[in-house]
Amino acid sequence: MEITIPKSELSKLLHITLAIAEKKSTMPILGNLLLSAEDKNFKVTASDLEITAVASCGATVKKKGSITVGAKVFGDLVRELPDGEVTIRAGERDRVEVSAGSSKLKIVGIGAEEYPVPPGLSLETKSKISAQTLSEMINKTLYAVSLDEGRYNMNGVCMELVKEGRAHCLRMVATDGHRLALITRPLEGVAFTGLTEKGSKKGDGVTDHIIVPRKGLTEVRKALEAVGDAPVGVDVIQGFLVVQGSSWKLVVQLVDSEFPNYEQVLPKAAGTKIAVLSSHLAQALKRVSLVVSDKNKGVRLDFFPNLVRISSSSPEVGEAQEELEVQYKGRDFSVGFNARYLIDTLGTVGENQPFILELGGETGPGKFYAESDESSIGIVMPLRLD
Repeated sequence: MEITIPKSELSKLLHITLAIAEKKSTMPILGNLLLSAEDKNFKVTASDLEITAVASCGATVKKKGSITVGAKVFGDLVRELPDGEVTIRAGERDRVEVSAGSSKLKIVGIGAEEYPVPPGLSLETKSKISAQTLSEMINKTLYAVSLDEGRYNMNGVCMELVKEGRAHCLRMVATDGHRLALITRPLEGVAFTGLTEKGSKKGDGVTDHIIVPRKGLTEVRKALEAVGDAPVGVDVIQGFLVVQGSSWKLVVQLVDSEFPNYEQVLPKAAGTKIAVLSSHLAQALKRVSLVVSDKNKGVRLDFFPNLVRISSSSPEVGEAQEELEVQYKGRDFSVGFNARYLIDTLGTVGENQPFILELGGETGPGKFYAESDESSIGIVMPLRLD
């Protein structure tokens, strides 16, 4: 194999594939990238057998062939190369020579025949979704995924097709048991092979919801960064989520479990509504939480007409208090929340946006959303006040 490719193009391929190579696998070969040269095309493949990514671009191919190289050393090497054309040549004894300008380096490779066939790579998508919409939905739910490996069915984001009024929509939901993030977006004409609309009849191999693992969606989001608002192919097939751009494809194995019944957590009745600018609230919460030493990052919110007082204290660090103007005309009341949970929710909203806190008293869950978009919400359970 021998190819020449601009460093900028090679870096784009590695941006999509590099992090997927499994560093701690029982199969050491999965720590490698598979490099393949075909007619005027260069392709990089990475897989941990649960997530597979392949990215390709045009290249000057002097000799066809394939080789695998250690992902970390190859990525570090390419990062430090000078800008311009990069030549990659597979030599004798699986040595791979990489040269650019006056730089020439050789690294040890492993024959491509040792690399396993990644599952699901042959699957094709049949529906298209705006990359910007899909990226937004991931950003507004991924933060709430549980990191507790013991809660297997919460280690990913639930995807559903739902009907709201006359609109057919895609919904994504994540929860860690203490908070929940939900976003719904209309997607007319979208159909998935193995996912049916909630409430519809399910056939063989078809389900009404899927759970996409956190790592897989993180890699999908990364791939979407360079796409802009162009459409990308998306489908659910044979236990995989497949997302496909013009020059790349990601295949993510789904979590084989049932997602919790999140609808039980959603407030059934409207709560007390308070409006505040998102950036003002986020900045105040960050400052006040600095003096909280425990992992719950508990802060107290005291509401008065047109005012909220945010306070916290801990014997080891100190105490803090801030007051903000809000739009509220009800009775005085107090509630406690994990500040980090509120800050994470606020981080999905643009700066200086009117933000709604819809509260169900001292013990009911709080519902949080941008005033302009109630189809994207965060639910946070309150903390007990001392």
